[in-house]
Amino acid sequence: MIHLFFIKLLIEVIMYLAAPRTIFPESCSTLLYSSEGQLLGARIAPDGQWRFPPADTIPDKFVTCLLTYEDKRFYRHPGIDPIAIVRAARLNLTARRVVSGGSTVTMQLARIARGNRNRTLYEKVVETAWALLLETAYSKDKILNLYASHAPFGGNVVGIEAAAWRYFGRNAAELSWAENATLAVLPNSPALIHPGRNREKLKAKRDKLLASLKKSGVLDETTYELACMEPLPEAPVPLPDEAPHLLERLAADAPGTRITTSVRQMLQRQAQAIVNRYARDYSSNYIHNLAALVTDTETGEVLAYAGNVTFRADARKGNQVDIITSPRSTGSILKPFLYAAMLHDGLLLPGTLVSDVPLNINGFTPQNYNKTFYGAVPAHRAIERSLNVPLVRMLSQYNTGRFMSLLKKAGMTTLRFSEEHYGASLILGGAEGTLWDLTGMYASLARTLSHYRPYNGRYNPADIHPLTPFPAHADTPILSVADKRLTDRPLLSAASIWFTFEAMSALNRPEEEADWQQFESMKQVAWKTGTSYGGRDAWAIGTTPRYTVGVWVGNASGEGRPGLTGVGNAAPVLFDLFSLLPGGNWFDMPYDELEPMAVCRLSGHKASAICDQVDTLYMPRSGNGTAVCPYHRLVHLSADGRFRVNSSCESVDRMITRSWFVLPPSQEYYYRNYHIDYAPLPPVKPGCAPEQSRQIELIYPEHNAILYLPKGFSGKPEKFIFKAAHARPDATLYWHLDATYLGETTGNHQIACQADPGKHLLTLIDNFGNQRKILFEVK
Repeated sequence: MIHLFFIKLLIEVIMYLAAPRTIFPESCSTLLYSSEGQLLGARIAPDGQWRFPPADTIPDKFVTCLLTYEDKRFYRHPGIDPIAIVRAARLNLTARRVVSGGSTVTMQLARIARGNRNRTLYEKVVETAWALLLETAYSKDKILNLYASHAPFGGNVVGIEAAAWRYFGRNAAELSWAENATLAVLPNSPALIHPGRNREKLKAKRDKLLASLKKSGVLDETTYELACMEPLPEAPVPLPDEAPHLLERLAADAPGTRITTSVRQMLQRQAQAIVNRYARDYSSNYIHNLAALVTDTETGEVLAYAGNVTFRADARKGNQVDIITSPRSTGSILKPFLYAAMLHDGLLLPGTLVSDVPLNINGFTPQNYNKTFYGAVPAHRAIERSLNVPLVRMLSQYNTGRFMSLLKKAGMTTLRFSEEHYGASLILGGAEGTLWDLTGMYASLARTLSHYRPYNGRYNPADIHPLTPFPAHADTPILSVADKRLTDRPLLSAASIWFTFEAMSALNRPEEEADWQQFESMKQVAWKTGTSYGGRDAWAIGTTPRYTVGVWVGNASGEGRPGLTGVGNAAPVLFDLFSLLPGGNWFDMPYDELEPMAVCRLSGHKASAICDQVDTLYMPRSGNGTAVCPYHRLVHLSADGRFRVNSSCESVDRMITRSWFVLPPSQEYYYRNYHIDYAPLPPVKPGCAPEQSRQIELIYPEHNAILYLPKGFSGKPEKFIFKAAHARPDATLYWHLDATYLGETTGNHQIACQADPGKHLLTLIDNFGNQRKILFEVK
């Protein structure tokens, strides 16, 4: 038997020596910390234990309490304490039962590492051998750390940090003497912690330890008496859960570790409270989910991460879904990127007029939010008012595939389909994006513009990067102008970004954004909203040189709600979040990329020689290649200015020649309704030859349009309403569909027509002999 005893003991020692530093293979809880080192949240270990990963240090108060109670000569013995063993043996023999143990902290650590096996003589010998080996493998402080991190503290609580949070709701370093004394005596009798059981014994043990601390001079009389008056902990308290969606996201990649983030604890609490408050307000309209991001523009660090509402745990409402990483229809949120891209490539100037008349692209007929057309609008106004039709025309000019490539380079990771799949709808929400990507993309634009001056007019490609939930290196020095990492070929130029942000910070908001005036007093922010089709997604993203904030509102299930809009629901959240943040300076104007340019006040194009209202403005240098104003033309008038004339009906000396702003008929048809100062051309003087120019324009349908048969309430096909415009207000139009005469119109040229499925030819002839033909198809 003795030989077997020593053989088993030898095996135990060999097993320990084979892996002396993996004595605790159990998995740990996952912990999330703020940038200030505060615990934001925790997830229980896979084995159901609250076991925090070992900390670097242990609070001094706990060490003092522990060693006073368990092992006074810890720093002087080699792992076993002969004096304590002799004392325990004497007491046990006197009492004829076990009333005291001689185990050191190191021996208790060995016992915990071995799974708290039954206390037998053999186990005691093995623990003694392990203790001696542990003392050779680890320093005294490391042994204390291991013990404090793995000692049982009652129930499923393991380790001093987990115990501090579960029983007192605070970090172990913040505990009082009484609280530390309570925890110091628990590993010896962990069952005493249960409320309603053995409370007197637990308090007696704690107070006895406090008395020992007073006797040794650690506590004075007042501190001792106050400590004894402190109550024992009641039921375990929940651990912090202030960023649950971020914790779930990061824990998937780093389970069982301490994760330090860039999140600021107070800002996180405030942001989550705002999200929860608005969710309660919106619940009356059955809108249940919100998400918000607050980020540092300069570094891309996430300062607050509210992945969804947290005030209720009803999974049917989708609160568990992290909306920040969920792809959702983008609505209008991508429009500023298209505007900036066209400025960057010199395809337009900020005020260039863009056509806003009915449009049909292979059956796709975009509409402005209020179902109104404005004829022609400046490009920057189309961004300010988020007009759909002008932006679709701009995308057609820029090219969808080219725009997709730009978005991917800017950081959009959700464009998984082909150019043909998205088509022109890409700019109106035909693609899905995440709040994470989109907020990061706006932050990259702001970062690029902010760095333009420090980089002496050059660009660092590294400025275009995604957000990060981890602390970044904010003290990275500005590169020298000669640094090879800098380039003169940016993704988007500072000039294009600056004009884009100017449009975004203007106070002219979309029609659906009727409440924008409430934000007028806010700090200057470049902000954009978006609303997806059917009221499923409401977006608002805003940026300044210091901060970029993104907000999404809707239902995680994808259910749309009437009245859900970007400005009505997401923008109030956005500006409440900005109200938490300090202000700062606005972006510097990038003069090195601008130059004075003569611009037509009416068309927004470079002024031609005959433009009579010209402003000299700083414009992007890339706009030098844009066309001059095509809308001003020289017109010959009769001496009284009432008629247009030419040499066939008036002598030259009786003509008045002047510049006239003339839009194409289809644009003029809508434009003049919103511009009372727009003057249409005077009629041609009777007897004069008509001008040989395009007199007739089809507003609806367009050439090669695809039309779909409208159904009425009866289920029968309804008639199409065809619409045209003529350069002369006194013209008469004669309408023909294929070989069938439909009728004539004057003034307001529109006519009802029923067309069967198939291809058709529509012909219009005016009373001057001009004609216009188009093909269209009905499906």
